[in-house]
This record gives sequence, C-alpha cells and structure tokens, in this order.
Amino acid sequence: NIPRFLELYNEGRLEDAFESVVMDNPLPASTGRVCQHPCENRCRRQMVDQPVNMREVHRLIADEVYLSDRFDAMAEAIVSRRLEHTGRKVAIVGAGPAGLTAAFYLTMLGHDVTVYESQREAGGMLRFAIPEYRLPKNVVQREIELIERAGVRFVFNTRIGKDLSFTDLDDGFDSVFLSIGTWNEASFQEPGAQLKGVHGSLEFLEKVAKGEPVEIGRRVAIIGGGNAAIDSARTVLRMGAEATILYRRERKDMPAIEEETRAARDEGASFVFLVAPHRIIGDESGNVKAIEVAKTWLGEFDVSGRRRPVPTGEIQRIECDSVIFAVGETVDAGFARSSGLRLRENGTIEVNRFSLETSRARFYAGGDVTSGASNVTSAMALGKSAARNIDRQLMESDRWMEMFRELAFGQVVPVNPTASRRQSGRMLDVADRVGSTSEVVCALAAEEALEEVQRCLRCDLTFSHEN
Repeated sequence: NIPRFLELYNEGRLEDAFESVVMDNPLPASTGRVCQHPCENRCRRQMVDQPVNMREVHRLIADEVYLSDRFDAMAEAIVSRRLEHTGRKVAIVGAGPAGLTAAFYLTMLGHDVTVYESQREAGGMLRFAIPEYRLPKNVVQREIELIERAGVRFVFNTRIGKDLSFTDLDDGFDSVFLSIGTWNEASFQEPGAQLKGVHGSLEFLEKVAKGEPVEIGRRVAIIGGGNAAIDSARTVLRMGAEATILYRRERKDMPAIEEETRAARDEGASFVFLVAPHRIIGDESGNVKAIEVAKTWLGEFDVSGRRRPVPTGEIQRIECDSVIFAVGETVDAGFARSSGLRLRENGTIEVNRFSLETSRARFYAGGDVTSGASNVTSAMALGKSAARNIDRQLMESDRWMEMFRELAFGQVVPVNPTASRRQSGRMLDVADRVGSTSEVVCALAAEEALEEVQRCLRCDLTFSHEN
C-alpha cells in the first residue's frame, strides 16, 4: 500500500510507516535499493511531471529502523503481531527472496517454519549475486535478523536430495515450499569456453561476494545485456581492470536497469553493440587472450518483443584476458528431476497458477524455480502468495488479514502538492565509486523524503469536482 506508507511518513509517524512497509514487504531495505520500480509506471504524478520516488522513500523508512537504535523495539512490535501457535510445521527449501518472504508470513501466521539452505548464510541472490556497492550485506543481514526474531529456524549447508530427501520433508512437515532459485548458469558452448579465464557471471559474482580469489587479468569482456552483465562489469572495474560489455542487440534493447547501465558507462565500462560471441582464443598455456565476435543486424521481432539479432558473417577480434558470460540462469536440472515433480519443457517446476501447488500433494513452489530467472520483487510476490495458500490449506480458512493492524491515516487529496521537483538519492562521485566497494547511491535525507512524499497525488482516493 504505497500511498499509506507515504502519508504515514508525511504525518511524522515513522514507526507506523515502517510497520506498513514491512508487513507488505519483509525485505524493504533490499528492495528499496535494487527493485526495478515498476510502480512508477502507474504513478499518477507522472501525468504532471515525474513519478514519485517511492523506492527511495521506501529505503529511507527501512533504514531509519534497521540501521538505528529503533530496531529492537520495532522488531518486538512486529513480532507481537504473530498469530497464536498452530502446531503446524512447514519446511522451506531455499533462503532467497521467495523463501524468506514465505518464511516470514508463515511464521507470522503461527506456524513452525524451518528453512533449509545449501549456502552457509541466508539471502540467496541478495547476498551472493548482487554486489556490495548496490546492496550492503549488513542491510540484508538486518532484514534476516527480523525474520529470525519472528521465529523462523534456518538450517544451512544442507542440500535437498543429498543431505535431506523429499521423503524426509514429506514425513516431517505438514507442508513444503520449494524456492531454490536459478543458480545454474545457462551453458555457453562457444569454442574456447574451456579456457582458463572464462567465467559465468553468477560464479564470478559469488566468489567476489565470498571474498574468494578470482583471476581476471587487465582486460575483461562481458557477454550479455542484463543486470548480471552490468553488475559483473562494475565489479570488474572495482577490481582495477577494464570492462567491455558485448551485446547482440542495441542499447535500447538491454534488459538491465537503465540507471545501472548508465552508472556502468560513467564508471568507465565500454559497450560494443550488435555483436555475438563467435569463439574465444587462447594462448599456448590455455589462457584467454582474445574473443572473436560476429557482428549482427536486427531482423524480425521475436517473442520478447525485440528484433532478433542475425549474424552478418563479419568477425571482429577483441583482445582480453578473461571472458564473463552473463547469458541467463536456469533451474538445477538434477534437483528438478530428483524431486519427482512435474516439470515444464524449460525445466521449471510446474505449479497450479492460482495455488502454486505442485504435482505432489502439500508441496508448493515459487520464485525463479517456477517462473525462470526473474527479479527480486517478482520472486517475493510468489513467496507471499504461496504463504497465504499454504496457510489456507493447513487451516481450512483465510486468516491472512488477521496479521495486520489497522493503520488510520489522512484521507485528503492534495490539490496543490508543496513539492514539484523529484528528489533522488545522490550518487558518489565516479572516482569515489570505482575506488571502493562503498554503496554507490546515498539515501535521501529526511527533509528530502518529506518533500518527496508530499508530491503524492493519492491514487488510492477519488473525489468529485463538486466536493
């Protein structure tokens, strides 16, 4: 409920604004940094000038609690909303955005929730794929702490199908939610892909996040046009190397977040458009020394709504010391097959589109494992939906709204909003950005956030000219 938290903040009710935010979205500080802000496309304010900067206000409200001495009291207040213990046990497989979201709501609904995670820490892509300069890990940890305080139990370094079987889950829990994400890199079959210095973007970003050594040399070619490609390029720059992004379509076709792409360019990344990888060339020691790319032109439109790249036959050579492929992620095929669940042709788990239940009774699935590689908020939405459906199945009634406290707030349509200029978080200077892993975008100041919320035209309200 965006107008609600904006108005609550406008009224100086930070604690109520935080409750409004976190009960709608249990990872508000993370999404306040990395969300692709689709809400702006429907903001009424854009008919006047620019949409309200909801994401930055969302982030500020979260940070004002998570990163301050207000946290303990607010955590206690949120946990007090938990419904009475039901005696039902739910297992969640995967501690990424979808799993964390489902875990939060299911424990708030009074169930015993255990989350099994193959990694050593919770967070999934938030912790191991999104770089520190975009999403500091202490922010993610604070959000997970609130989820733990609500009563969720985490079991790490545990793989389902290896350390724990599906039968174990079936026998030990009343319901199971699968949210393992898409951690397998899409395969790259170009000649030379076996050379030393060829990396997948997730593998590369995960090693950097864990502080593990990764050799990239002085010049790095990155294949792809999505967020993983941009994150890889900006990470490469922070490691002191040169980054060149190679993309088979035009700049306007890149699926990456526009401001992230612009930031990569400002920080020194180079872009070569209308090229596709042809082969990787190695030296006598088996190390990468160059990549050959085939130039493309854009043909007919495909199912993505973009024009399909067609090779021209012309080959271009680009000298480099390593190559990072950021060409998509897929579901772990071994896990999917061993589950015994019905799968779609693309390897994702087939679910009932309304309930998210799989072909196995009491087993639900959501997030990237059902949708394919997506984004944080889409995964969270499926985790939230799954939690409601699981609770309804376990308790044979819809108890969802019982978790929420009624928050009264102003219902006046601002005819003449006091602020007209959109407020945005300030970015660090380029030299300061590339020279460290410090967070790139600084939060709004409190007074800036107050100006911004007053730009809201209250799309939740209607009024007539007679009134």
